[in-house]
Amino acid sequence: MLFHQPAHISFGFLRGRAVALDVAADRYYLLAEADAATLAALSKRALDAIDVTCASRLAERGLIGSGPGPAIAPIEMTGLDESALELPGPRERVGTLEAGRAMFGARLSLRAAGLAPTLERWRRLERRIARRQRSASSGSAVSDRDRAAAIARGFAEARMFVPAARRCVPDSLALATCLWRRSAPAELYFGVRLAPFAAHCWVQSGNLLLSDPFDIVREFTPVFEL
Repeated sequence: MLFHQPAHISFGFLRGRAVALDVAADRYYLLAEADAATLAALSKRALDAIDVTCASRLAERGLIGSGPGPAIAPIEMTGLDESALELPGPRERVGTLEAGRAMFGARLSLRAAGLAPTLERWRRLERRIARRQRSASSGSAVSDRDRAAAIARGFAEARMFVPAARRCVPDSLALATCLWRRSAPAELYFGVRLAPFAAHCWVQSGNLLLSDPFDIVREFTPVFEL
C-alpha cells in the first residue's frame, strides 16, 4: 500500500518520538514510538519495516495520505553553531517603521487568515522576491553570512522601538521579510522540545542563528521549514 505526505503536514524526530505539525489546524501532535518508527520506515522506504496497520491509523488521522504523492520526509536542519546577535559586527540599518510594518502585517495575517494561509503567503513572497532578484548582481564583497548577520542585528535594534510584545512567529516572519528583500538568504523554522513541551519559531542562515540568542534555540528540534 502506498502512502504520501500531505502538504499541510510536516514532522521531525526527537528522543525516539515524532512530532508532527498540522499547519492547517495550527496543531502539534506528539506521536507514540510505534508511530514514529512507522514514519521513519516510510521516510526510508524500508518496505519490510513498515507496520501497515500503524500507517493506516496515521492515514485515518490525516497525518499521512493514502496513495501516491510527495515522499514522506522529516524536516532536517543545518546545525546551528552561533547567533548573529551575540557576535561582534556591523549593523545594516533597518528602519523602525519597516520592522513594525512587517511585524504587524504578519500579526494581522495570522489573526485574520490563520497559520497555513499566512505561511503560504510568505512562501509566495519569498519566491516573488527571488525571481525579481535572480538576474541582479549586487557586486558586494560581503559574504551572504555576514550580510545576513548585519541585517539581523539591524532588525533587532529596530525591534526594540516597536511597541508590541514579542511573539516568535510574527517577529520571525518580519525578520525573514527584511532579509529576503535585501537578497540575504534565510530559512524560517518551527521547532519543538519535550519535557516540558514547548514550541518556538526562529530564523537562520545556514548554521548562523539570526533571530535569537543561541541558548534559546539549541534545545529545539525542527518540525517545519519555510
